[in-house]
Order: sequence, then C-alpha cells, then structure tokens
Amino acid sequence: MFTSPSVRTRRRAADSRAQSVEQLNSQRQSLECSQEFSQDTLPESSQEQTAVFNSNDDDMELTQESLGESEQTLLRGDRHAVFEVGAMPPAARQLLASGDDVSCGLSSVAQFAFVATTSTCVVWSFAAGSKAAVHRLAMPDAGEGAGAPAVALVAGVGAGDVGVVAVGGLGHVRYWDRVVFGLGGASQFHSAALSLGPADRCEQITSASTGLFVVATRNGNLFGLALQTAQGAAGLDARALSRTAGSRAGVLSRMASLLGGSSGDGGLDDQLVSVACGGRTEIRHSREVFVLTRNRLAKWVVSSAHPERLAYTIDLHHALSDSVARALGSDAELHFYDVASAGSDVCVLASAGPNLAIAVLRAAHVSSEPSVVGLTLLRYTAPHPLLQSGAGRPRLVVPAGGSAMFVALDQVVVAAALPMLGSSFEETVTLRYGDSVLAAAAIDDQQAESSVLLACRRAGILRMTASVRQGPDSGLVDADTRVGRPQQEQIEQAVFFGSDAARNPLSFSITSDSLGLDAHLQAAALRVSHAILDGSSRFVADRLDIGALLRERLRRAHAVTQALADNGLAEKLSPAARAQLCANAEKLAAAQALWDLQNAAWACTGPAMQLLANLAAAFLESTGQQQQSRDPLRLFFRLHCAAIGDLLALMHRRLPALTRALAVSPSGVKDSQIVSYEASRITTAVLQPALAYRFQYVRLYAVGDPAPERWTEHPAIADLLADRLEASYTLCRDLSAQHCQALYERITATALPGDERSNGHALGIYDDAVSISHADLSSNDDDDALRSLANATDDDPHTSPLALLRETIDQVGPLANLCFRVFVDRIARLTAAASATTHDLVQRYDTLRPRFLLCLVPLGRAPVAFRLAEEYRDLASLVTLVFVADPANAAAHLRRYVERFSKDFADTVFAFYERRSAWASLLHSQDDKFDLWLKEYIDMRIAEDPHCPLAAYSWIHDIKIADFSAVATRLVSAARKAEDVDQAQTMLSLSKLAFVVSESQSPELDDTVEARTRLDKALELCQIQAGLLHYFTMLLGSSDSKSDDRKAAYDIALHTTTPELRHRHPALYIVFSELVRRMWNHRTLPAEDLIDVLTIPDSLYSLDLAASADAGDQDMFSNIVARDRFSVAADILCWASFSLPEQTRESALRSIWRRVFLSDNWSEIRRKITGDVPDSVLRSELLNTTLYQVLYSCWVSRKLSHPEWYLLPADSFSSPDLDYLVSTRLMPQFGPDSANGSGAQLKPLSTTTALALTNDYTDEDKHLQAAIDCGLDGFYSEILRIVVEQASSPLLGDDEVFASDGESDNQMDTD
Repeated sequence: MFTSPSVRTRRRAADSRAQSVEQLNSQRQSLECSQEFSQDTLPESSQEQTAVFNSNDDDMELTQESLGESEQTLLRGDRHAVFEVGAMPPAARQLLASGDDVSCGLSSVAQFAFVATTSTCVVWSFAAGSKAAVHRLAMPDAGEGAGAPAVALVAGVGAGDVGVVAVGGLGHVRYWDRVVFGLGGASQFHSAALSLGPADRCEQITSASTGLFVVATRNGNLFGLALQTAQGAAGLDARALSRTAGSRAGVLSRMASLLGGSSGDGGLDDQLVSVACGGRTEIRHSREVFVLTRNRLAKWVVSSAHPERLAYTIDLHHALSDSVARALGSDAELHFYDVASAGSDVCVLASAGPNLAIAVLRAAHVSSEPSVVGLTLLRYTAPHPLLQSGAGRPRLVVPAGGSAMFVALDQVVVAAALPMLGSSFEETVTLRYGDSVLAAAAIDDQQAESSVLLACRRAGILRMTASVRQGPDSGLVDADTRVGRPQQEQIEQAVFFGSDAARNPLSFSITSDSLGLDAHLQAAALRVSHAILDGSSRFVADRLDIGALLRERLRRAHAVTQALADNGLAEKLSPAARAQLCANAEKLAAAQALWDLQNAAWACTGPAMQLLANLAAAFLESTGQQQQSRDPLRLFFRLHCAAIGDLLALMHRRLPALTRALAVSPSGVKDSQIVSYEASRITTAVLQPALAYRFQYVRLYAVGDPAPERWTEHPAIADLLADRLEASYTLCRDLSAQHCQALYERITATALPGDERSNGHALGIYDDAVSISHADLSSNDDDDALRSLANATDDDPHTSPLALLRETIDQVGPLANLCFRVFVDRIARLTAAASATTHDLVQRYDTLRPRFLLCLVPLGRAPVAFRLAEEYRDLASLVTLVFVADPANAAAHLRRYVERFSKDFADTVFAFYERRSAWASLLHSQDDKFDLWLKEYIDMRIAEDPHCPLAAYSWIHDIKIADFSAVATRLVSAARKAEDVDQAQTMLSLSKLAFVVSESQSPELDDTVEARTRLDKALELCQIQAGLLHYFTMLLGSSDSKSDDRKAAYDIALHTTTPELRHRHPALYIVFSELVRRMWNHRTLPAEDLIDVLTIPDSLYSLDLAASADAGDQDMFSNIVARDRFSVAADILCWASFSLPEQTRESALRSIWRRVFLSDNWSEIRRKITGDVPDSVLRSELLNTTLYQVLYSCWVSRKLSHPEWYLLPADSFSSPDLDYLVSTRLMPQFGPDSANGSGAQLKPLSTTTALALTNDYTDEDKHLQAAIDCGLDGFYSEILRIVVEQASSPLLGDDEVFASDGESDNQMDTD
C-alpha cells in the first residue's frame, strides 16, 4: 500500500527538519559533557591509557553519556578483545522479557539492531548510545504456532537510516524502506506474499546483494526479494527461486552446464538449518548463496539481473565422514549448524561427538562440487547438546578479509584462526549466567584484525576482535613465559576486567586440569601479582596521582587471589604461593598508607619531613637507580613497592646515627625528637595496614599453620619495632620532664621489667614487674595532668612539645601491638621449623612484652594495656594490671577473666599470690571451682618443688575442703621440713588429730594404722629433742652460763665431754658443738644428727637430773635417764629408718654400735678376769658394762629381735662410710647455718677439715680394733648369751642366771 508522492515529500521534509534540530541539540550536549569530563578528570596521558585498557577504576570511569560513541573495554588479551558498544534499550529488553519467540539481528554497516516478536519489532541505532531513538514496527501475520518473523536490516538507504524487511511464517512480507527518516512512519511499508506449501514456513532471510534478499523456508525452498524497481525506486518484488535453468537461463545456463553445473530437478529433501550469502561469481551482479540442511549443502547463484540457478548439492555426511574418522580416530555422529563463506572456500560448523569442528570445502571452479580440504577440531567442548534450528543454534561468522572466525553459541563465543592459516589460536569468551547471544554479524574489510558484532540478551551490543598471526605460535614467547601462559591470560582478564561483576557482563573463568597443586597456575598467578606489585603490568595505566595508582594496584593485587577463589582454584596453589600473593597485596596496602602519610607531611619543613624522601634516595642509590628520576620518592612508589620492608630495615640502620648527629645542640635535640617521632609514624604506617589486610583476608588466602616466612617477620623488622617502642617511651619521659612534671613523676616512680636500679641491679622479667604498684597511678592529680595534656590547644606536634608528647603517647599502643604480633608470628614459624634460635627469641619476647604492656599504665593508657594483654594472652601481666591499674575493680576483673581464660588465668593468679607470699589472699576464696583449681595448683607446685614455701601452707587449704587424709599427710611432710622443733611437734600433733578425723570419715582405709604408727614415732623424736634441750638447759643453769647460743653450745659440750675426747677427736667435738648450738636455737635436727648428739659425748650423764630437776620435769627426763643414751639412739634409728636412705641408715647403725663398744674399757675388764677368779666376778664385770645395758635394753625391753639391728664388733668400723661421712654427711656442720636464713649454698669441706674428720674416725677404728684384740668378740658373745637367756626366762633373776651358767661345762675363753 503506497501514499501519494506529495504527501511523502512533505512528511519527509518535516521529519528532516525535526531530525536536524535533534542532532544539533545532541551534538551540543555531547560537547558539554566532553568538556566537563576533560576538565574534571585525569590528565591526557591517563585518559588515553584508560580508553585503551579501561581499568574500571572509579577515578577513570568513561561512561557512554560522556563519550558518546566511545566503546567500553570489557576484555583485552594478547590477541583478542571485547568491547561494549551499546546497551539494549528498555523497549528491546521488554520484548526479550516477554517470553514470546524472539528474533534479533544487527547490521555492522548501518550500525542498527532490532529485536522482533510475532507482533512487534523495535529498531534502534546502537551507535547513538543511550540517546538513540527506538522505532517500533508492526510485524506481518505469522500464523498459528509460527515463531518470530525473519527480519533483515537494509543498509545503504541513507546516512543515519536503515530499512527493514520482515517475513512472517506464512510468507507475508513487509518492507520499510526508511525507518528513521521515512515520511510515512512505521505505518507506511511495502508488502508482498510468498507462495508456500501447506506445511512450509519461512524461517531465515539473508542479504544476497544490494536490493536483493533471499528467504529460505523450512523445507529448503528459496524466494528472492527485490527491494528496488528497475528505475531504482524503493519497491518490493517477490518470486520463488527455480532449481532449473528454464528458458530464461539461455546461453549462460548452457555454459554453466558445460562447466559442470547441475541442471536437474533434484530438490532438497530434508529440513533447513542455515542459509548464508557467499562471494561474487563470474556472472555480473550475481552472488553465491549457500543453503545448509541437516544432511546436505547446496550452492545457488542468484542475481537481480539474471536468472538464478542451483550450482550443486552434496551429501555432507558422506563428504566429511572420512575426515572426521581420521581426526578423532573413530567414527562419530555428525550434526551441522551453520555455513559461511571464507573467500573462495566454504566453512561448515559441525559437531562430531562432544567436539565442535570447522570443515573447509573448496571447489575447482564456481560450478563444480567442492571437496573437503581441511577439518579443524575446536578445543572448546559444549557442556550440553546443541540445537540445529531456532535462535539457540550455534552460528558461524567469518568476517571478510580477516584472519579469524567466530562461533557464537548460547553463552559462549569462540574465536579461532581460519584453518588455512595453520595457527592454533583459540580464545573463548563466556557471558555471565542468564545471558545469551541472540545474534552475530561480521564486520568486513578489517585487515589488521577480525571483528564481529554480538547482540546479547543482557550485555547489549558487544564487539569482539581477534588478531591471528600466520603459522604456529610456539615462537611468540620464551619457554619460561610460555609455561602457564593461557592461565596467565585468564587470570589477567579476570583481574583487570572481571573484578566488577555489576559492570562487566562477561564471565571470566580460570581453568585447571591438575588434580592437586597446579604448578603452571601457581607460576601464572605469581607473575601477574608481581607485575602489579612492581608496576610492570601492561594493564595498569601509569598516573601522576601516586595515591590513585597505588589504590588501583592494591585492588588488582587483591583481585588475583579473589578470582582464583571464585573459580575454586585457590587450593591448587601451595601455602607458600598464597602467602606470597598475600604479601604482595600487603606491601601495596603499606605503600598506599605510607604515601598518604607523606602527602600530609609535604606542608611541613625540617629534617623530619625529608626523612622518607632521603630514605628513598638512599635506597635507590644502593640499587644504582638514583639518576633515573629527579623525584626518588615517586620513583620508589612507582617501581619499588616490593622493597618496602627493605626501606624499613634501611631506616633502622641509619636512624641512630641521624639522631646522634642532630642531638649536638638544643635545637638539634628538638629535631632529633621529631625525627624519632616520624620514624615511629613511618613504621606504624607501613606495618599496621599490612597486618590489617592480612587479618581481614585470612580466610581468602588460607595460608594455614605453620605459615611460611612473611616479610614482616624479618629480624630487622622485629628489631626496629622493639627499638621504636623503647625510643617512644624514652621520648615520653624526656618530654614530660620538661613540659609535664606530673606525668614525669608517674614515669620515674614506675619500675618496669628491664629497668636498672640506681645500684645497677637489673629487675626481673616478671617478679619485679609488680613494683609498678609503688607508684600512685590512680591519684587525682595525675588524672588531671593527663586530662590537661589531652586538652592542649596546639595540635601540631612539629611546633608544640605538648602535642608531640600526646602524639608519642598515642603511638606506644599501636607500636606495641605491631611488635607483639611480629614476635608471635616469628616464634610460631621457628617453633614449627624446630629452629635452634627459638629459645632466645622466646626469652626476648617474654622480656619486652610485660615491659611495654606495663609502660602503658603510667602513660595513662591502661585500657590499651588490658586489651593487648588479653589479645596476646599475657596472663601474668594481666594479673598485674588488675591489681595495679584498677585495684578498685579487681574482683570484677578477676571474675571476668576467669570466665574467659578459665583455669589458666586462675593458675596465674595463684602464682601471683605465691610470688608475693600473700598466703591469706591465696587461700581465701568463696568459690568451689576456685578451690578445686587451687588444689590442683598446690599439688603441681609441690610435685615440681617439694621444698617450695607453699608446701608449708597447703594443709590449710586441705582443711578448708575437708580432705583430712591429705591434711595429715601434708602436716607430716611439713613437720619433717620444719626448722623449729616446737613447730614440728605442733604440726605432728595436728596431723595426728587429722588422722583421727580421717579414720572417722573413712574407717575402711587400711594404710592409716602404719601412718599413725610412724606419726607417733615422729612425735617421740620431737619429745626426745625437747628432753635433750631441757637437759642442756639444766646443765647451763647449774654452770651459771649466759644464754648466747654459741657460748651455751660450748658450755654444754664442755659439760658432756671429757678432755680426753676433746683432744683425741677435735673434729667430732666441733660437730657435736655445732649440733648442740642448733638444738639450742630450737632447730629441728634430723635423726642421724640426734644419734650423733647422743653417741659422740663420753660424759652425757655427769649431772644428776633427778636431784636437779623439778618434780614436774622428772617425768620428762625419765625416758632418757632410765635408758642409756645408746638405746635411745637405736630407737631413733628404728623409728626413722623408713625415711632414711640405706647408706645413711647403715652408717648411723655402725656409729651406734662402734661407740657402744668403745664406751667400755675392755683391756681393764680383761685384766680383772685374767687368772683364777670366780665366775661371780666375771659375771659382775660383764653385767656392769654399757654393752650389756644396751643389748638388754634393745633385746629384752624393746624387743628388737631383727638380726640386722645387731652388729658384731668386726662389722662396726667406720671405714666403709668414711667418704660418705666426710664429703656429704657432716658437711652442713662446717658450713653456714641455712636455718638462720642466710640461704648460702654449702661448700665442700676444706682439706684440713676433711683430714681432721678422717683422723677422728680412723682413731675410733683403731680403738675398736684394740678392743677386739682384747677379746671383745668373746665378751660380746657371752653378754649376748646372757641377754638371750634373760629374755627367754624373764622370771629368773641375775643370780639364778649366773648359777645356771656355773653349772654348765661351757667356760668362756678369756684369752
């Protein structure tokens, strides 16, 4: 239907004027936007780099509104790239979301695109950007059950305009010659109808030549659409293409037949797959048209001026089966999807099993049947079966004049080299989930690179380019770079183009075929990360704004690991590689913070402000790069961020010399203080953001334990932090001495671990840390001083000392945190590596940690100290802080920390009390759980050191928890260790009472009888010592001696020994005197010492106790007086034998019997009974001996019937024990008295003393041997016989025993 020419002319003129006005307005707005962007954004060099690389940074964003026709780079590889050309207008998106059958197409020549449904088609110019007008057209009737119409854009109708041809499924055709500037609008079109069979439907349309389109139906029938009349005016003429030449073919048809062309009526008997236009033929104004069905390929020659003809049809399955079998090694089912012309060749897109293949067919001349000249298998494999018809089928696009071809699938576009080039180039671009490729159109005549336009459901209009070098690709890069090269490109694309999912519609996947660690992937990731770190990456545009450059590089360095994690490949990198990736990002974070710090310092002057610049210059000088730039600081941040740790180490080495050089004058002292302050700021600015980044993304990098060595763990970094902490605390002290006296008094009154006393004595690491409490840190005056310091008006630390002091105080906490973290990380790594240096490092850390935690208290930063002590679990310092920094709330703090740290903190509190001997505080608790923990702590401490002071008080806690069995045991143990005899006796009495209570609670216990027996014997030992002490007191009373302990001991020794013993055994006399002195001082004597007290003196009973003692004292001494001293000694040894070492027991037993034997004058006894003497005299002499009294007392009175308790004279010599007696047993008697609290360690006896003791014991052995020579063995046997008979006949008196002896025939040999 056509309107009149006059009406069309008027409408066209009106539309032209309106369009002109719109174009002028659009140009003016675009110019304003461009000017605004050029004034407010980056320098020209940065804009150029941004246009090329499109780094997606917020500072460099180039939008469609500001750049008009500029393209947004979505991906750029070495030889392929993807650009965003335009977005889908809302009207097109609405049609795509409607759910109806949709067709889409675009024209690279006209730069228009369309989206069509069965009823509507929208057309727009994607080159116009977001300001493009959308034109809506009504589609022809499609018929029931038909899909979207076949639509084609007609280019060349005029600048900025396009025509549209739409063919419905039933064959209705509409043609709009001008969509934009047409005078008739969307309602004015040309129409025609195609004659289709009953089951046939129109499916595809393609442009054959200018003004000629070919429509293909489902059954393979072709129709020609002529869009111009013979006069060149717009029109529409439709006719069916005949498969025979007919009369219209004439001479040209016969010539084609002679050349081998087919002229038969053989039709295409299967379903249409694709139709494509080929190149020109030798016939003028004619073009090739290829029709692909499910089984066959047909070639037509069509022309607007000449008759069409079918050149050939071939069976593709038969033609390709052999090539596919050779390529795959086996037969595979073939499916065909698309056909395209590549110069004189024909390319067919097919699938053989899971592989996509490109078959290349070539004919000898235009009309001959082609043969297969090549088959290329793509590396890409489709994840699901592909469609052979409809909008979802794969499409093959071969741009004319290019070197690459493109295969567009649903969500994937594959760019590959043309098979005839012999290149292995293949790249895959994937859209994000939910997106799909709707249409693809080649951009022809691109000599440098091949390009294709893609219409996507969500991404809009994209342009993909590929550049292929002819020949193999092996020589493009060196071998080292070639390892992991594909994965490196994938990582680069994901990092630089896919890091913002909201702004990039492409999906960036990274692949790995390795089952475990992937060395190639690891090398590729590290190369990309290192290139970002050192500024050598070609995707990071250089900028004048160093801060923006560092932020961009940090974002990209982080994106490397993030991209690997998003693809599930982070675990394919080793922990060391992940740690290195993290370190690269940490260094960039540190560099960014350091640059920001330096930016804030540019306005200041002085040597401190140039500290960082001078360090950068010195570093570049050490690397030989100082002459490369006039600004070494900027050069460092551009190219050497990887060496930021080395920069700190350099500062640590040069800082002491710099501060000493400055501190030679009063003004220089101030400069040196500011330099020290700035050095601490630089240290914090570098390490704090680095560690913050590490902890923020600890799950992303997942380095694990033990972690590899980090750059922050370098020994120089640890030394720097320790020095900076000490320097900051020293600076606070020096500044407060001049400008804040109250704070200075707090600092000087605080004794920290590591400080030196005035006498040069170094404080302990922790024990003396509690001396911080000597300072009154909670006084109101101090709080007011700190408050006034915080309220200082001047905030510039470079001009105000108070501001400098305040800022330095604020530095100590962060520096301490960094220092502790570095030490903890390094200790953990060295411990895992079993390094020999771990012990020294731990000791150093244990020294500096409490020092710098506690130094925060006088600086008014106690809350910071609490937080750091909690974080690093310094429970010892935490307990100190509880009682020192906030004693008013100590109970609340203790409860909170016990809930948090449980038993570990409770043990630390117990240790704190024990160290300060606060026994009442230690044993006072109101919590059952605390009592249980204290019980475990006491047991642990006693097991570690049985002589610890806590052992003497542990029984009190046992009474509290009603563990009386433990009370009895601990009291007995404490009594043995008690130094005072009265205290020991009291503890033994309490122990006896505890045994009674324990037996009443648990009568089934069997071991209490033996324990109580031993307890009774121990009490008797105390009573014997008490009796001896009273006896010695009576001796002194009768001799009128003074109470001085040493003088009293000498007097007692004189009264209880004879001059003969003192001269004959001087060393033993000294031992006896020392033992008496200690007894006089109420010191508890061991059993072996009591035995010596009883057996060494030779006149112990020179005083008549019965006559001198009071009536009340006689009972006390009756045991000693009624029994001889040797029997008492034997009893003592018997009672204490279970607790004595065997050598000690045997030595004491020999001493007792040797001195018993020596107490009688056997030579005199032998003289008296020699000759003719009656038996009564003999018996009388034997019964009056000390030996008889001791044997009778031991055998008859105390029933010591064990043979091992009785020694023969020959077995009583001291020679077996001589070394033990001299070197060990008697050494304490010649050393300082530890009981008096001197605490001095015992030293070996001098040679003179040892020789004297040896002589004394040797003299005893000589006298014993002389007694044996006088018949002691016989006397001993006779006396023992008498004692045994008395024991067996207790009713017989002595006379009766001797009478019975006289009647016997056995006479004692007196010789």
